[in-house]
Amino acid sequence: MTSMIKFDFVKNRKIFFTISIAILLVFLSLYIINGAVLDITFRGGTRMSIECGQMVDANLAAVKLEQALNKKVNTSVMETVSGSQGAAKKSIMLRIDVASETPLTPDEEQLVEDTLVNEGFPVILGSPNNEVASIEPSIGRETLSKGLLAVLISSVLILIYIAWRFSIMSGLSAAVSAVIALIHDCLMMLGVYVAFRIPFNDVFIAAILTIIGYSINDTIIIYDRIRENARIMQKSDMATIVNVSFWQTLSRTVNTTVTTLIAVITLYIFATVNNIASLMGFSLSLVIGCIAGTYSSVFIAANLWHWWRSMRMKTKTSG
Repeated sequence: MTSMIKFDFVKNRKIFFTISIAILLVFLSLYIINGAVLDITFRGGTRMSIECGQMVDANLAAVKLEQALNKKVNTSVMETVSGSQGAAKKSIMLRIDVASETPLTPDEEQLVEDTLVNEGFPVILGSPNNEVASIEPSIGRETLSKGLLAVLISSVLILIYIAWRFSIMSGLSAAVSAVIALIHDCLMMLGVYVAFRIPFNDVFIAAILTIIGYSINDTIIIYDRIRENARIMQKSDMATIVNVSFWQTLSRTVNTTVTTLIAVITLYIFATVNNIASLMGFSLSLVIGCIAGTYSSVFIAANLWHWWRSMRMKTKTSG
């Protein structure tokens, strides 16, 4: 079995740890410099949906509205379908999100409409499809805290499950290493959103919970193989067992990731072509999460567990 080792993952673990730490430090620096952009779902503010007679330039609309309101504005264009199947009607909707500590006043809402009309955007102000929704900051903060609580609860449950299932591998260290790898994946997704100034919203929380389930699955498969090989290769040292287990599961992990990425990237392209903003954000998060999750499962979780185990063995020996 030792002949299967082509690259020593354990020996070179510092390289993988350093790469992750370096990337996360870059993201942290960008966060300190620029901060994060919160969608109105988490921060509060006003969302206006206005029907348009034809496709419009959402970026240009954002620029004009920011100049008029002197506030940060995020815009997107989407097509909606209303009516029965026989008389279905497509509508082009311009969605305007203004995240702020206070919702827009009626005068500011009127200013939005006047600006769009004066700048020549083909808006239909009397359309029954037009909507205005305001979210108080307290409600936004509550939504954010509940989303983070959901992530925390899922991580704790995973910690308990892995500690129980892999008790033969010193369950607690295996569980903590797996959860640290999940935190790594979440931070990578957060970092990309910060770097590209993408607003955080409820879709992002859904994507994180999805990736947590996806990533832990790969980690459990590697842990399972280590547990099996520890029984079979009793004369081998643990570093060799971990390396062999990596190579035995690597092709399966890569194939799963590639097929998943094909589906998710296709979803992203579909959402982009059809201007479905929620699906664009969700699929982009999944792309980032799949890549980060595969990296952490292969290079972080088991290597971190082995390092922890080695340190504990040295402490016992020296003691």
